[in-house]
Amino acid sequence: MQEGQLEQLKNEITQMALIAQAGFFQAWSAFQGVDLKLAKDVIVRDEKLNVLAEKIFKMSLSLIALQAPVATDLRTIGSYLKIATDLERIGDHAVKIAKVVVRLNGKKSSLSPKEIPIMGEKVAEMLEVCVQAIQSGDARHLRLLDNMDDGVDEYYKKCFDYIEWSMEKRPDLVKEGVQLIKVIQSLERIGDHATNIGEWTLYMCTGSIADLNT
Repeated sequence: MQEGQLEQLKNEITQMALIAQAGFFQAWSAFQGVDLKLAKDVIVRDEKLNVLAEKIFKMSLSLIALQAPVATDLRTIGSYLKIATDLERIGDHAVKIAKVVVRLNGKKSSLSPKEIPIMGEKVAEMLEVCVQAIQSGDARHLRLLDNMDDGVDEYYKKCFDYIEWSMEKRPDLVKEGVQLIKVIQSLERIGDHATNIGEWTLYMCTGSIADLNT
């Protein structure tokens, strides 16, 4: 297999990772800043990520069918296919966060627990670790994702418990609470997809299978 073909595939995956990361940052900024326009932009631009994912799937399958890659090359292509799927899912969850801003009509939440901003920051850190590893091919920091994901899960539980308690005490906040639950669920799922990307990147770089979501 020509080295240039794998390099092109890597470039496409890297571009997709950067777009997914940017989409999350924009959705999170829209949520924190109650920016209705930015939220709508995130929803519209998600189509670009979907188109790129389809391109990567077709490129990967074509390389497998026409080049019959073996060993390391086949491992790389298979890993990229898995990574592209998780990146597309991250884009979907970023859109879900943006849609919450739209549903709340750009109004600032009066219910939001203090852990939500911290949870968002932790997810952003996880994505940065993934993107850096994809770009550099350096897997040294990927094992950090295990503990980072545990932290996100802990914040999720705290946020969920607080929102649930608030809705029980204040039935008038149920509508807002439901939307906030959607936000923290999306954050938690993005963290899971980030650990998946870490696992596949680690496998691609080292040949070792690791469970980073324990």
